Amino acid sequence: MRLTGTLLAALCALALAACGPVIDRPVRGAVPGSQAPTPPGVPPTLQPSEALRFRPLPSPSAAAGPSADPAVAPSPSPAVASPSPGLAASPSAVPAPPIVRTIAPAANARVPAGAATTVSAVLVGRGADLASASLAINGADMGAQIDKRSAREWSIHASQGLGNGTYTARVLVRDASGAAGGFTWQFAVGEPPAATPEPTP
Repeated sequence: MRLTGTLLAALCALALAACGPVIDRPVRGAVPGSQAPTPPGVPPTLQPSEALRFRPLPSPSAAAGPSADPAVAPSPSPAVASPSPGLAASPSAVPAPPIVRTIAPAANARVPAGAATTVSAVLVGRGADLASASLAINGADMGAQIDKRSAREWSIHASQGLGNGTYTARVLVRDASGAAGGFTWQFAVGEPPAATPEPTP
């Protein structure tokens, strides 16, 4: 009878221990080497982080400009670029030579014979003022006249009676820097020779 009472008391104590909170009881039992059960309360991974808390930002001041923080220096605008020293004109650059334009007679033109033929051209200095010019026909200097419209624009011309044939005119011009330019072209005087008919057999 005393043994039965002791057994009954042990079963009651075991039943009371089993009636603890559900969170204290493992679902499948303890596994050797497993971590300790999580204590009751909020798990540490769900605690609010200080980095995520809302903090009001300071409002920008109108007098401070784009950046109120003196440690933050404003970056220069990419659209405003300082001129590169490499883009400056080189002092050793070769000046553009003078050019010859508006020639007469035109290249490969044919002019009538019997009257004086006037050969002329307009000379333009591009890198410096013009210094000298000459006009020759078939290699012979024509002693041309020069009309200086400005320091960089001259007109050279000469008139001479020319017989029938093809002629080569050449104009040379030089500016004050020593740069030279020129132009050579051909023209014909008189009618072309008539074609000789082929003899019939």
